Amino acid sequence: MMTNQMMIGLLVLSGIRVLSAGPAHPQERPSHAPPAMTLANLQGILKETVENLKGESGQWRFTYAGVEMALLTSLPHDRMRIVAPIGPEVQLTDQQRKRMLEANFHSALDVRYATSNGRVYAAYIHPLSPLHREEIQSALRQAAELVKTF
Repeated sequence: MMTNQMMIGLLVLSGIRVLSAGPAHPQERPSHAPPAMTLANLQGILKETVENLKGESGQWRFTYAGVEMALLTSLPHDRMRIVAPIGPEVQLTDQQRKRMLEANFHSALDVRYATSNGRVYAAYIHPLSPLHREEIQSALRQAAELVKTF
C-alpha cells in the first residue's frame, strides 16, 4: 500500500513532466500589476502557513490542516500547482467518478478533483506570477477541504 508521503514524493519527482504542459511563454503582466510572486515569497508564505515544510527551488512537500500536500512550480511556464493525494484511482466507483465531475462543475471552487498516474488528487493550478498571499492560503484551505470531504 502506498502512503500519502510516497504518493507526494512520486508526484514531486514527476512534477517537471506534469508542469511542462502549457504555454511556452509566461503570461504578460500589465504595467500597473503588483510585483510578481517569486519562489522566495512563495516559500515565505508556506513557512508561515504550513507544517513540516520540506523541499526547495519551487518543489515543496508539507502538511496543511492535517492533509499532506505538495506545491510544484514551473518558472519557464509561469505555473504552479498544489496537489493533495486522495487515494488510488482504481478504487473509485462509477458513482464516485460522477460525483467528482459534478463537484468540479458545481461545488468545487478553485481546487478540482484530478487523476494522475493511477491516483486521485485535489489539485489547484494557477499562473505563478499573479498569485497573492490570500489566493495561496485560500487554495490550501480548499485543497484540504476537498480531501477531507471526499
